[in-house]
Amino acid sequence: MNMLRFFHRNWKRQAMVCIILHSVNLFLCAESQPEAVDIREKSHFQSNSVYSIDLENRDLQAYFQVLTKAIPRIENEMGLELRPYNFPKIALNFDTSRAPGLAVRPELIIATLKFLELRGFTKNEVHLVTFYLEGLQEIEWNGRFKGYELITSQYPSYFHADWFQDSPMPPAMGDRARFFLQYPRDSVTRKLNERKSFLPASLFLDTCYWINLSMAKDDPFLGIDGAVSNLTLGASGNTQRFKKDVTLGPAMSAEILAIPEIWEKKLFSVIDLTSVQIAGGPEFDAEFLESDDSIIIGQNPLYLDYYALKFIEQKRKHRGLLNRFGGKYPLFRFAKELNLGDAYSSNLIEIKKN
Repeated sequence: MNMLRFFHRNWKRQAMVCIILHSVNLFLCAESQPEAVDIREKSHFQSNSVYSIDLENRDLQAYFQVLTKAIPRIENEMGLELRPYNFPKIALNFDTSRAPGLAVRPELIIATLKFLELRGFTKNEVHLVTFYLEGLQEIEWNGRFKGYELITSQYPSYFHADWFQDSPMPPAMGDRARFFLQYPRDSVTRKLNERKSFLPASLFLDTCYWINLSMAKDDPFLGIDGAVSNLTLGASGNTQRFKKDVTLGPAMSAEILAIPEIWEKKLFSVIDLTSVQIAGGPEFDAEFLESDDSIIIGQNPLYLDYYALKFIEQKRKHRGLLNRFGGKYPLFRFAKELNLGDAYSSNLIEIKKN
């Protein structure tokens, strides 16, 4: 708890989203639509459910079919349909952290976009977000998703100057070198920015809500690099200083996820189990790839990570490998202390194909 208090004391968030303006925006978007619902009130609902559903194969149609079966379950939990008059803007956050060896399949991204299109979302109301496209051909990705705005950490709109996590932890060597290059003669500004980990503002600012598409990867410091990491350490700047610490990494992941403006903007997360790295993290290692033709989907990314870890533990056992942290992961303990839910009390529900 002392570690969590430390982070709370050093938490700085500027430019809070104004509740009055937010309500006005929702009213305007809902004009001539079904009766407006207080989305902020709905966002506090905690579902304990994670849904598992098998894929017929790994093509676009198979991914689309499982989404059309699973997403209505989540809508029933929220009490809201995924429609533009309820959620004016959608940020589709997808995982490329270990590309090209391991990344979210384009078929899953396109299937999600197709579902949103059928629910009435235009291309101007949905944007794609990933921290970087290194290892992938950006031109190819832009071609696949023509008409949709693609935002990476190299774009000005990804971060916002007023949204950051402040910590006295010094930056990792690579990040420190970047700050020297950025501010070669301004040591005051450089040292000030070395404290900041800028947040992925493009996921949550204004009337934007997020959908999170991720893969499950072994990580010796976090336990798992999955749905939570894809929204937190993997999506924020200057976080290498936390990633290689078995306490700071999980604690900071939970802290970032607990920011109300992030937590209350969640729609759902998906972990694609068709390719899972069970060991050898945090770098990509093809020797430890396993697969299962299924996805897991739910509102709470912590719960998805918990069940993905169950899969990883099972595969590690088959290979004679011990579980990380003895099977007791700090991430879930820190998250519970921050009222993000108890992963150990969540429920996995299998959705039948027919």
